[in-house]
Amino acid sequence: MALQSLHNKYLRVLEKIFSRSWLLTKLYITIQDKIIIDEFSSIPIKDESNVLVIGCGSIPNTVVSLAKIKKWNIVGIDRDKDAADAAKKIIERYQLRNVEIKHADGKDTDLENFNLIVVALGTEPKKEILEKISKDAKKGTYIVCRTAGSFSLVFGKEELNVRNLEILDRKKRKDGTESVILIKR
Repeated sequence: MALQSLHNKYLRVLEKIFSRSWLLTKLYITIQDKIIIDEFSSIPIKDESNVLVIGCGSIPNTVVSLAKIKKWNIVGIDRDKDAADAAKKIIERYQLRNVEIKHADGKDTDLENFNLIVVALGTEPKKEILEKISKDAKKGTYIVCRTAGSFSLVFGKEELNVRNLEILDRKKRKDGTESVILIKR
């Protein structure tokens, strides 16, 4: 898992650099749009639902893609203040009114009011955050947890068996990663 952590750090640095360029930011989000829309197509939550994205990053592509097509109230958080500040600027640039970005850690965030929680690929420590979700989220909350997918052979397989969280589906994304769809029981 040390290699996965190193990879995550590299991506965070790269994303911070890209976030300084509107052209690179927009290109990155555009490339990911369809992947993200497909990824969330089977999540049966209603308009006006509350969604939390843990580890939104400097370029909050999941937040932006979902906010453009869904009538969900979306909160993106990142424990890196610089990443959260960069994400806020991007949300302002897209003029998304149904989004709030906060500097916060997923291990310390109140989870009770969310219908869907997204755990981004680079979120660490993922197991601890999933355990917090299993304790604090309300029953029926959906969780989308991104894993290394095809890259697990290199990075190692992440442990997702957490009490009170049931795996409903696994979706291989076109970028080689995998989304594991869970529900809080």
